[in-house]
Amino acid sequence: MRKLFFIALLLTTILHATAQNAVVEESLTEVECISPTHAIIRFKEVTTILNEHGANLATFVCSCNKNDKLTRFKGQVMDADGHVIRKFKESELKRTEYSQYLAVDDYKMYLDYTPPVFPVTITYEWTTESHDDVIEFPRFCPQTDYDISVKKAIYQLTVPKDLSIRHALLNIDKAVTMSDDGKTLTLELDDLPPIKQEPYARPLRERLPMAYFAPTDFIYYGTKGSLSSWADYGKWEYSLINGREALPEDVRREIHQLTDGLKTDREKVAALYKHLEKTTRYVAVLLGIGGQQPAPAASVCKSGFGDCKGLSNYMRAMLKEVGILSNYTTISTTNRRLLHDFASAGQLNHVILKVPLKGDTLWLECTNPQLPLGYIHEDIAGHNAIVISEKGGEFVQLPVYADSVNLLHQDISINLSGEGSADISLSQTAYYREYEKRLPLLTMGKQDFQRTLLQMMRVPQAVISKSGIKENKGNVSLSLSTDITSRGYATVTGQRLFVPLFPMRLGFNSPNTNKERTEDLYIANGWQDESIITLTIPEDYSVEAKPKDITIEKPFGTFFFHLSQQENTIKAEYRLLLKKGSYDKSLFADLSEFIKQIGKAYAQKVALKKK
Repeated sequence: MRKLFFIALLLTTILHATAQNAVVEESLTEVECISPTHAIIRFKEVTTILNEHGANLATFVCSCNKNDKLTRFKGQVMDADGHVIRKFKESELKRTEYSQYLAVDDYKMYLDYTPPVFPVTITYEWTTESHDDVIEFPRFCPQTDYDISVKKAIYQLTVPKDLSIRHALLNIDKAVTMSDDGKTLTLELDDLPPIKQEPYARPLRERLPMAYFAPTDFIYYGTKGSLSSWADYGKWEYSLINGREALPEDVRREIHQLTDGLKTDREKVAALYKHLEKTTRYVAVLLGIGGQQPAPAASVCKSGFGDCKGLSNYMRAMLKEVGILSNYTTISTTNRRLLHDFASAGQLNHVILKVPLKGDTLWLECTNPQLPLGYIHEDIAGHNAIVISEKGGEFVQLPVYADSVNLLHQDISINLSGEGSADISLSQTAYYREYEKRLPLLTMGKQDFQRTLLQMMRVPQAVISKSGIKENKGNVSLSLSTDITSRGYATVTGQRLFVPLFPMRLGFNSPNTNKERTEDLYIANGWQDESIITLTIPEDYSVEAKPKDITIEKPFGTFFFHLSQQENTIKAEYRLLLKKGSYDKSLFADLSEFIKQIGKAYAQKVALKKK
C-alpha cells in the first residue's frame, strides 16, 4: 500500500509538472536557538527531479567553518516506482580541500550525484551546529531557481523566552505565527507555483519567496551588538573598525611625501589611491570575526594584501593621516535593495569607501584600484549601502550613471572593391559601462585580443592587419582601433553588389511575445550607441537601392538612422539609446517590435549596380 501511495503521489507530481524541472515535495528547517551563542539547525529536503534541467538539485552542499559544523547527514534516492535505488552516508561526503584565498576557514561538505534516470525523488536530511557566531538565522528560501514548484515548506524557529527575534518577508503573503508560550515562530507555505523565466524581467532573487530571521541583540565572537535598526548595526560595525587605522611611522612619512606638495584634497585622494594600487593586492581574509572585522591598517601595509574590509580600512587610515575624512561603507554586490526596516549582516557582502569632498563625493573600490578614481562599477551602482560612522549606520543609495554617458562611439570606414572585397578601418571608444565591459581586452595577449575583435565584427573572410587599444582613466574610456581586410564583404550577383552597411555584431534578439507576460519590464542598464559608417564604393558602380531613414521613439528607448550620399561616398549614421528602468508589462510587445526593427536596421544593405 505504501508503494502504491508513493507511485500515485509521483504521478500526481508529474501531471502537475508541465514545463517545470523539479518539485520540492517537502522543505523543513527547524532552528533551535539554545542561547545567544549556540544554535542547532535541522534540515530536510525532499525533491522530485523531473528532467536533466533540474539535475543540479541532486547535489548536496553545506557551508561550514570552525564554528558552523555539519553534525549529521543521510540521504536516499527513489525511482518512479518507489524503489530505493541509492542511499548516502555521511562518510561519502567530500570536503573542499583548498581555497584560492590566503586566509579562509570556510569550507564546504558536498556530495556530487547525477541521477541515472528521471524522474527521481531525492531526500536529504542533515543537522548543523553553530557556536559564537549566531548573528542571524538561516534564511528561508524554498525555491532556488526558475521552473521549480513547492508543495510544502515549513520554517520553525525556537528561541529562549528572553531573546527578542525580528523577521522580514519578501514575496510572501502569509504571516509568521507565534506559539502560545512565545518561544516558537512558524512560517508555512503551500503549493508555490514555479517561477517562469521571462526576458527583460527583474533578477530572480528579487522574485523568490524569502524570509529573514535574526535576533535583535546578539553576541558575535565575543562582541555585543544590536540589529534593531541600521543605525545600531552601524554602531557595532564602527566598534569593529575603531582604532584599527594606526599606521607605522615610516608609512606615515611616505604618505606625506606623496601628498604634502599637492594642492587639493582630490589630488591627494588620487595619489593615495594610486599608492594603494601599487603596493597591495586583494586576498580574502575570513578567519573567525575576520569575516566582519578588517585587518589593522598596519598589518595590511606590512603584508601588502587584504580583503575588501582590510583594503578599505587601510585607505581610510591613509586619508585620515592627511586630514581627509572618509567612511567605511558596507554594501552588497548582489542585492540592489536592502530591507530598509530590517537590519542584518547577511544582506551585505562587500565594503567600499565613501570620501565626501567639497562639492563632490567619491566612492572608492579599494579591492580594484586599477579602476578610475571614483568610478562606480556595475556591481554596486545604484545599490543601497550602509555608511558607517561613530554615530551609527546611514542608509544610502549609490549614484547611477545616466544612460547617455554609457556611450559606445564608432567611426568605421569601408573601402569597397568591384570584386566585393573591402578594407575596413574601425575606431571605437567606449565610456563608463561600455568601458567596463571591455576592460578584459586590456589584459589579453595579442592572439586572444585579435580573435575577440573578429568575434565582435560581422565580416566574412576577415584578416586583421593592425590593431591597438588604449585606456584613458581620466574620462573613463577605452579606445580600440583595427584595420581589417575582407575578401568577401559584399555579395556579388551578376552586375550587382549587395553591401552590408554595419559590419559590427550587436546581437539583437527580439523576445517571443506569444506567451502571457506576468512580470513588468525591467531594463537593468541603459546605454547609447553612436556609429558613423563611411562607405566608399567603386567608381564604376552606382547606387541602385538604399535603405530609408528611420526614427523611432518609445518610452524605453529611441533609434535614429540617416543615410546620405555624395558622389561615390555613402555615409550612414546610427544612434540608439536604451533607457534603464521599469515599465508596464503591457509594453512588452512594443519592446519586442522595437528590438526587431533595430535589428533589421543594423542588418540593412545597399544594392550597387555596375554602370
